[in-house]
Amino acid sequence: MLILGLLLPMLLGLAICWWVIPDVAVSVRLAFSYGLGFGFLTLAMFGLNVFGAKFSLLNTTIFVLAIIGVLLAFKGKKNWSALLSAMKVNPFPRIKTIIVSLSAFEKVVVGLLLFFLLSHLVIAVYWPVYWSDSLTLYDLRARLFFEEQSFSEAGARLQEQLANLDRRPYVFRIAPMTSLAHAWFYLCGWASPKVFYPLLFISLAVIFYHFLRKYVPRYHALLFTLVLVTTPYLYVYAGVSYLHVPFAFYFSIGTFYLYRWIRTDKRSCLLLAGVFLGLSAWVRQLSGIFVLGYLVILLFVCIPRRRFLTLFLFCGLYFSISSLWNTYFPQAFNFSVVGGDNRSVSQVLEFIPMLGRFFDSVQWKKTLDFFWKGVFPNFRVIYYLLILTTLLYIDRVWKHRFLFLIVLSNLILFIVGIYIEILNRGYQTPADSAKRIFITFIPIIWYFVALITAEGKSSNSNATGILAWLRRKG
Repeated sequence: MLILGLLLPMLLGLAICWWVIPDVAVSVRLAFSYGLGFGFLTLAMFGLNVFGAKFSLLNTTIFVLAIIGVLLAFKGKKNWSALLSAMKVNPFPRIKTIIVSLSAFEKVVVGLLLFFLLSHLVIAVYWPVYWSDSLTLYDLRARLFFEEQSFSEAGARLQEQLANLDRRPYVFRIAPMTSLAHAWFYLCGWASPKVFYPLLFISLAVIFYHFLRKYVPRYHALLFTLVLVTTPYLYVYAGVSYLHVPFAFYFSIGTFYLYRWIRTDKRSCLLLAGVFLGLSAWVRQLSGIFVLGYLVILLFVCIPRRRFLTLFLFCGLYFSISSLWNTYFPQAFNFSVVGGDNRSVSQVLEFIPMLGRFFDSVQWKKTLDFFWKGVFPNFRVIYYLLILTTLLYIDRVWKHRFLFLIVLSNLILFIVGIYIEILNRGYQTPADSAKRIFITFIPIIWYFVALITAEGKSSNSNATGILAWLRRKG
C-alpha cells in the first residue's frame, strides 16, 4: 500500500494534465501531475465526506479511479493512440542529447540543483513531524481524519478529548488540504507524511524552470532556478510540514499562468490560473486579499480585449474552490468562521467597518515599523535585488509591466494585510508568521527578476532604456 500513496495521486494528476496541459515535457508533466494530483485527491476526499461517505482508503481509491476512468474515456481513440505512441518513446536518448548539449557552466548549475534538491529530500524525510504548529494543528488534525475518516466525527472526537479547552474551532477552521494529504499517507501505511513537502518543492523548481525557459536562455533559467531553490527561508520551510510552501506552490503557479494569459491571450492559461489560485485557497484561505489585486489588474487587461466571459470563467473556477471550506466548516463543526486564517474575497465585507480607521497614521506607523524591523531583515537581499534590477532594466520593466504590477500588488497588499491584522486583533501579528507568509512571493519575485535580466545589456542601455520608457509615456 505504500506505493499507492504516491501512485494514485500521480495517476489522477496525469489524467488531469492530459486534458488541460497536453504539450509539455515528461519531467514538467510529472511536476504538474504531483501538485494537481494531490490537490484534486484531497478535494475528492472532501467530496466523499460531503455526500455522506467516509474517505477511507477503499472509498477514496474507488472514487479517484472512477474519476480517472471518466477523464480517460472522454479523450477518444485518436488521443489514446497518441498516448500509446508517447509511452513507447525511449526517453534516454533525449536525456543523453540534453546532457551532452549542456555547457560546463550549465552542468555545474544542474549538479548543484540535484545536490540541493536530493539532499533536501533526504533530510526532510529523515526527520519526522516535529514542529510545534504541525504537531498541535496540521498533523493532529490529519491523525483525527485518519482515525475517523470524517470531518464531523474528527471534530467531535477532539471536542470530547479536550472537553475543558475550546480547541476545536482553532484546529479545524483552516482549510484542510495539507491535513488531508497527511491523512492519505497514513491511510496508505506511511509512518510519516513529510515526503509530500520536498517532492512538492522539487515540482516547484521544475515548473519554475519550465515557465522561465519559455522566455529566457537555458543557462539563465537554470541559474535562477538554483537561486530559487537556495533561497534560505524557502529552502528551510520546504522541508517543514507547514502550509506555507504548498500555498506558495499553488499561488505562484497560478500567478505564472495568469501572466502567461496576459502575454498570449490563451484562454486555457487563465482557466489554469483560476484552478491553481483556487487550490492555493484550498491550502490556506489567505489568497483572497491578493486575488483582489489580481482581479483589478485583470479588469485593465480584459476590458480592452473584451474578454469578459473568460474573466467570469476564471472567477468561477477560483471561487468554486476557494469558498468550499468557508461554506462547509460552520455547518460541519457548528462554529462560525471568525478570525484567524480565513480571509477570502467572500469575507471582504467584514473589513468595511474598519474603513473609518484605515487612515490612522499611528497604526500605519506601527505597521511600517513592524515590517521594517520584523520582516525586511530576513529578505533584504531579495528586496535590494528587486529594486536594483527594476531601476537598471527599467526599459524591460515596461515590457513586463503587468508582472511588475502583480509583484507590486502582492507587496502592497501584504503590508495592508499586516495593517488589517493590527486593526482586527488590536496587536501586531507575530513576526515569524508574517515572514512565513512572505515565502509565497519569493518564486514570483525571482521570476520577474529573471525575466527582466535575461537579455544582454550594454553600458549605456540603462540610460537608453529610461529615455525609451519616457518616450512611450509621453
